[in-house]
Amino acid sequence: MEVLVKKGGMIELPNSVLAELGLSEGKRLFLNVKDGEILIKPAKNAAERLAGSMAMDDVDLIDEIVQSEDWL
Repeated sequence: MEVLVKKGGMIELPNSVLAELGLSEGKRLFLNVKDGEILIKPAKNAAERLAGSMAMDDVDLIDEIVQSEDWL
């Protein structure tokens, strides 16, 4: 899929891509450059990163822990 790089380096993703990835304005993306190519994928939130590192699958529980005062 071809997109245009706009002023300031902005790239506008087609609505079909946004919908397929569940993205909307303000969502964070992970960008990586490798071998002259750009890989862009949705960034994982803190709960998803913790779930992966702890081999847990209850992302809602982990998200609740991260957002609680006790986590700090």
